[in-house]
Amino acid sequence: MIEILQAVLGGIFLFLVPGAAWCLLLFEKEKKDILELAALSIALSISLSTLSIFFLNSLLGVRITLINAGIVLLVLTGIPILIWIRNGNI
Repeated sequence: MIEILQAVLGGIFLFLVPGAAWCLLLFEKEKKDILELAALSIALSISLSTLSIFFLNSLLGVRITLINAGIVLLVLTGIPILIWIRNGNI
């Protein structure tokens, strides 16, 4: 049961959270449909996380581990949230 919960939460964190944070920052003024925002969030999450982990591995020699991938995902999520807060949107 715990493994299923870990897989679901990990999937949400990998496939939705970083893209949702970037969509919050990039599409803040425009009115988008919830389905369109979900699709954009998933697409952004997949592309950003994959490309950033690949970049770190191939160019900087950082090994691909669970801890390193988690740190990359936290940074990818934290940057747009901090920018959004800094712009006074909270």
